[in-house]
Amino acid sequence: MKPLPAVNNGFSGALIDGTEIVWLPLPRYDSSPVFAKLLDYDQGGTLSVDAKVLSQRYIVPNVLLTKIEQGEIVDLMPQGEHALIRKIVCERLKVFVQPTFNYALYKAVPKVLDERVVQFQNPQSSESIEVIFDFPSVRRLSKTTWEVQGSGYIYLTHIPDERFSVVKKLSAGLKHDIQSGFEKTLKYWKNKMRFSQNGDAYSTSVGVLLGLLFQPTGAVVASPTTSLPEVEGGERNWDYRFAWVRDSSIVAEALLSAGYIVEARKIIEFFLGLVSFTDKPFRYPLYRVDGTYPPPEREIEWLSGYSNSKPVRVGNAAAGQTQLDIEGFFMNALYKYYELTRDSVFIKENLDAIEHIANWEAKNWMLKDASIWEERGVERHHTHSKAMVWVSLDRAGKLFSAIGEDDPWQEERSKLREWIFENCTKDGRFVRYAGSFESDAALLSLPLYEFIDAKSEPFLKTFEHITQTLCVDGFVKRYTADFLGEAKHPFTLTTLWYARVLIRLGKTKEAIETIERVLKPSKGLYLVGEHVDVHTGEYTGNYPQAFSQANVVLALDELRRLAR
Repeated sequence: MKPLPAVNNGFSGALIDGTEIVWLPLPRYDSSPVFAKLLDYDQGGTLSVDAKVLSQRYIVPNVLLTKIEQGEIVDLMPQGEHALIRKIVCERLKVFVQPTFNYALYKAVPKVLDERVVQFQNPQSSESIEVIFDFPSVRRLSKTTWEVQGSGYIYLTHIPDERFSVVKKLSAGLKHDIQSGFEKTLKYWKNKMRFSQNGDAYSTSVGVLLGLLFQPTGAVVASPTTSLPEVEGGERNWDYRFAWVRDSSIVAEALLSAGYIVEARKIIEFFLGLVSFTDKPFRYPLYRVDGTYPPPEREIEWLSGYSNSKPVRVGNAAAGQTQLDIEGFFMNALYKYYELTRDSVFIKENLDAIEHIANWEAKNWMLKDASIWEERGVERHHTHSKAMVWVSLDRAGKLFSAIGEDDPWQEERSKLREWIFENCTKDGRFVRYAGSFESDAALLSLPLYEFIDAKSEPFLKTFEHITQTLCVDGFVKRYTADFLGEAKHPFTLTTLWYARVLIRLGKTKEAIETIERVLKPSKGLYLVGEHVDVHTGEYTGNYPQAFSQANVVLALDELRRLAR
């Protein structure tokens, strides 16, 4: 997949192909897309401008400038709104708008209110999409096509029902200042990037993470897209528009590293609010952005899929899995927050949750799980999962000690560590799971989360084995095969973990080359996908990918600290 610019605003996100908006779920990330041409070229719906693109770049993260032959276009999603604003500077251009509803099952019915305002209605419900053309001159050519002249704005917003109609407010004499919303959002993102002056890859990655943070709650979606295939024509197509505990915790860690303490704490508070005291602390590996339980996975049969890759999936069945590693990622983020802020009041306020997480982990670490790789239909004693349980117990112990309490989990940590070395190693190296012969790339994270030193003999042997068996043209696969067969394409997350290990081994030049290799398919946009097809040099899978962008931030910060 060629790199597509994305703009986000903490409610939803749009992907842009040339001058076309090809993906935009509204009102939020996990909603049905009003533009879904990304997943069905013929019936997906789009907002497009009839113009030839000369260049594209970010003015600031989440604000895209597109130079066209006739002038320029700037796209952003205004803060605090379920909307998109497109600024156009031109002499004369044609604009086409055709939203859809229910994953493009229904085309929106246009209700033209005047030359400048159209309401696209869902034929099956009360919701609508309202579009306002704010230009010196506007001429309607058809129900879905307009001609605009001069500098102005296209404002598109989601309306749940008639009570919230922007048009109705305008008719009542209330002002709706599109230009002000545009300019203040641009200023907002410029101010947001105050800590991120380390280069385009760094600032863009931070901007992506901030944009994917759902403003009302603090949830972070793993990616703003669904069903972009790992392999074109294959069935590895998943919905990532949910808040994974693991992914969100990695994002919190990256934001802390970048200086965004308030935003990171918001993520941590969201998940502290989800800790169950009667069950596994995080009952589910992923949640909706509002904190409710994830929906069942289903297939949208009428969509052809990206590049005819079926099925298109909505929802994610991994929600029902047991994944033991997630509490470890969360506890690490919480400890990083304390380490940076020394906010003992916050820790004391949440001591019951911390204690429950650690106690549950201490009692249940012998459970089998689906692992970070979310294998379907099989559970095992995964080495990485056990190590992350150790991380959870370690961070809980450190937090208790930091506020003057005893650390009650020392003995269980030692017992767990001993079990891992006795059951999850072969020939002096760590293996994927107890009884396995192969090493998976999740093991690269063991020194990153301080389970073991990167220069220790067991890890060096593991690292060498991963290099020999999973590295392809400088990228790292997750593993050789899973429940769906061969893992064809390398994974950007594990490749960035590999780079961070290289930093710890003193191989800075190789680490920089590895990071640059991951960023190269972005062609200067610095949005990172899930996988890399080494034959085409393009990303595959859902895009952009939050935990990959987070590890760009973490890796670059580690290099920066090393250079001091």
